[in-house]
This record gives sequence, structure tokens and C-alpha cells, in this order.
Amino acid sequence: MATECLVEGELIFPKEMGTAARFWRAITHRWDMIAILGLAILLWLPRLSGPIDLRYDAGVYYLLGTSFAQGHGYRIPSEPGSPQALQYPPLLPGIVAIYQRALGTSDSLVVGPWLRKTYAFLFIGYALAVLALAKRFLSPGLALAAAALCLLHHQTIFLSDLLFAELLAVGFALIAGETSHASRSWLREAVLFALATAGFLLRTAGLALLAAWVLEALIRRRWRIVLLRTVLALVPIIAWQTYVTRVRASDEYSHPAYTYQRAPYQYYNVSYAENALLVDPFRPELGRVNAATIALRLTRNLPFLIQSTGQAVSTTKAQWRQLLRKSQSRVLGRVVIPLDVTIIPIFGFAALVIAGFFILVGRRAWSTVLLLLGSIALVWTTPWPAQFSRYLSPLIAFLAICFVLALSRFDLALRKRQPSRMRAVARAGLAGVLILAFLMETYTGVRLFRERARPDGVVFQPGKHDAYRLFAHEETWRAWEKAVYWIDTNAPQDAIVATTAPHFSYLLTGRRAVLPPMESNPAYARQLLEAVPVSYVIIDQLEFLDVSRRYARPAMEIPPPEWRVVNAVDGTQTFERVAVP
Repeated sequence: MATECLVEGELIFPKEMGTAARFWRAITHRWDMIAILGLAILLWLPRLSGPIDLRYDAGVYYLLGTSFAQGHGYRIPSEPGSPQALQYPPLLPGIVAIYQRALGTSDSLVVGPWLRKTYAFLFIGYALAVLALAKRFLSPGLALAAAALCLLHHQTIFLSDLLFAELLAVGFALIAGETSHASRSWLREAVLFALATAGFLLRTAGLALLAAWVLEALIRRRWRIVLLRTVLALVPIIAWQTYVTRVRASDEYSHPAYTYQRAPYQYYNVSYAENALLVDPFRPELGRVNAATIALRLTRNLPFLIQSTGQAVSTTKAQWRQLLRKSQSRVLGRVVIPLDVTIIPIFGFAALVIAGFFILVGRRAWSTVLLLLGSIALVWTTPWPAQFSRYLSPLIAFLAICFVLALSRFDLALRKRQPSRMRAVARAGLAGVLILAFLMETYTGVRLFRERARPDGVVFQPGKHDAYRLFAHEETWRAWEKAVYWIDTNAPQDAIVATTAPHFSYLLTGRRAVLPPMESNPAYARQLLEAVPVSYVIIDQLEFLDVSRRYARPAMEIPPPEWRVVNAVDGTQTFERVAVP
């Protein structure tokens, strides 16, 4: 007696089958979804407690949401004068504002845990969306492999722990990127417009999604749809640029609260375009770009871009080198193979991703192709090659699909053309490449969780709340937090702090905070700090940015000695301005 039948690709179970049997059949039929769901939950179970990470850009998003929730407009309350923000589109701060209004507080220790749980829920949805997208191009088993590569990547794990828009934006892109070409209903266009607009309002780089949406119709010669999509795509772009232009033309912008508040290197207080027009935004003394420096930037960025593409389906070059060094030390007792050879597998992985991209071109998957091209082109033009891995993180799902797609195509070619013995060896090699990618990602992911579990992984906030942990929170962050805690317990409430992490400092202490001026002349840098006026300067040892060490420390050390060290912990120094009679 038949126990099941197949109708239009779906298993239909007859009524006479028992409930338990039908349940078991459903599980076995959806094994890939259950597996990816289990992996997503496994990656979040150890980190469900505590507030979401509010360091880096996350602090700005949160504070902009606070400004919204309190009815002050789109402003940065941590800065003197609470200047209007114009770098980040407002959707994510708007979401934060909804949480703050619903909870009746802006306290990050209250709102933060709710945001963390929300991101956990979104991560599960993201995992299922990645799997669904991968299954459009790959068999279920290979689609699961591509989705798992995406979820296990250290950037996916790390960024999902931050109040960032990267994974939120890619969630919209995954849904909007590929839909049935046969359907041309107005409802479909409305949904795609809403998703593309949301992607843009989450991240400026979402411009690539709007562009891909328009160009996809152009390639398919759907002229009416091209016109409609162009008009609609311009709506959010023009709206945001109108706001930016209005802010830049305001008297407040021309007369900031302190001299360097709107300097082009003040990347939180100016637009992306203005900041990116510097040759190096972290070395503004190099000046602004011209045609020659832009060409030089593109030339220099290309190797980093290719390397970052290979790292997007494995891990960073530093992690490759570390694993190779440890492996040789344990097995051979010394380093025999030069560590620089790690660039070979990284570029090899990048070559496979590129090959998979051209397979998508051959399949005319124009939405995905155009989205990848537009996003990578935007990344290529930026002056931050050290940040390429982060900027490519919204594309990890697509790059993983390209990587696995290339391996599957090579496997198919081998089965058709090679003798059986050669075929077995070559297919084992391809499987080894995939296993190596998983090995590198797992190695980095395990290290990420282990470092989070160390004592240094706990945020230093004595007496305020139960201890909570963050990724990539090494001893230098603990030292910085101890410096901030000293200021919180010893400085007057109206004191202004200069630090590399001003927004996180404000969230921890409630005291206004600014970035140190990036001026190569120490005397001028000190003059700018004192004109704010800054009362305390933290010279940190943070690895992600050395602004305080490169620009603020020399300003503190030149005569006359109007600044003194009042606190020092593990190399992090806090300078206080001495009252001048």
C-alpha cells in the first residue's frame, strides 16, 4: 500500500498514515532546514544573555535611536551641541527608538538585552533565507554546505552580535534578490520596492540593491518596468540626499559646537562621501583625492579586494598563518613551511568564488549578479582596505554560494570527462577544498567563542549590572573600560572626554565625548582639544584604531605640561587638563 505521493515537488501524506509517521516523514523531508536551524540556534545559545554589543558604529545607531525616542530629531546626543547626523540612514535608529519607547527607557542595560534577543531571532530567519537562496542554485546537500559556510564565518557571528545593519540589510537583499521572473504583478513590484528601500535605509551601501533592481529590468528589456523602478528607486535616494544637503547648508553645520566637529576626518559627523574623499581618512594630512590618487587607490585596493573575497569563504590571513604556525610547531617542533604561503589558498578560494560568479552569469541570475557587482564596486572605491572583510560581510551568503557552485560544476565536469581513477582523486581534492574551508571557519569561530569566555571577555562595569560578555573584547578593551570607569567615578558630570570610542564612553558614563583631532601638528591638536573644551583624554591600546596614540599622545606630551596622567592601567593612560592660574 502506498504511504506517500509526490505532488508538484512536495510530499503529500495520506490521511491513513499515523501522526507520528507523518511527523517523521516531514522531518526527513526538511532535514536541511532542520540542520541549518539547529546550527543557527547552536551559534546563539552561548550568547543570549546581556545587552547587545554597542561598540564602534553600534553606539552611534543606539544614540541616534535615543534622540528619535526623546523627540530631539536625528542627532548625536553624545557630542557637544548634539549635532544633526548625516552619515547613517535612519531605519536602524528608528527600530531602536521603537524599542526604547516601548520599554519606557533609553538605558542600554535594559534595552540592550531585548535587542540581543531580537538579533538572535533575526539570525535564525537569516539562516533560513540563506538556505532558501542557496537551494535556487544548488542541490539540497550543497545548499546546506553553502549556508553553513555563511553562518560559521567569523564575520557573520561577530557582526550578528553588534547593533549593526549588515545582516539586517542582507536579509532584505536575500528576499528581494531573486524572485520568479514570470510574475510581473504590481504587488510584486511594491514588495520589491519596499525591500530595496529598506535595504538602502539600513545601509547606504544598499544603493547597490536599488541599482540591481533597476538594471535587472533593463537587461531583460522590460522598458515600462525599467521606468517605474527608476522613478521609485530615486525616491529614497533623493529624500536622503535632500536631508543631507539641508543639514550641510544649515547655520548649525557652518558654526559647529567646536572647531573640528565637522572636519572631513570626523567620520561620524560628516557624510560618507566627504570622508571618503580624503586620500586616507585616518591620515588626513595626506590631503584630498584627485583623479591620479583615485586611480592609485583602485590599483592598490584590488589585491586586498581579491584577498578579502577568499577570506569571505574561509578566514583571515592572520588566522591562516596562526593555524599553520601552530600545526608545524606541534608536529615538527619548528616552522618549516613559510607562513606567507597561506596567501595561496586564500587566492585559490577567491578564484573559485569568481568562477562561481561567472556560472551565475551563465545562468542569467541577473539580480544576484548585479547585486554582487554593484556591492563589490562600492567596496573597491572606498579608502578602507583594512575594513574590506567587514564591508563584504553582507555578501558572504552570495560568495559562499558562488564558492560551492564552482566546486559542484568542477565535480560535474570530472564525472563526465575523466577516467574513473583520476576522477576519484580529483573529486577527493574538491571535497578537501570544501573541508578546508569548514576547518578554517570552525577554527576561527571556536577561538572567537573561547576568547569571549575568558575573563577579559567581560565588560568592566562594577556595581552597575550583572557582568556580560562580548566577542573580540580583549584586555585592551578592559583597560579602556577601567579608564572610563575612573572618569565616571572621579570626574564632574559636565566633563568632556576625548577618546577613540566616544559613543560607547557616553553610554557608560553619560558624559559628553569626542574623537581626538587627527592633526599632525601636536600644538594645534592640543589647541583644538582645549577649545572644545576637553577635560580628559584617554590614550588607549585598542588595536582597531590608533588615533589616540598617533595624534593625541604627542599633544599631551609637548610643553608646557598643562596635562597630567591621573590614571594608568595596562598601558592605557588617562590625561587630565590641569587648571591654569
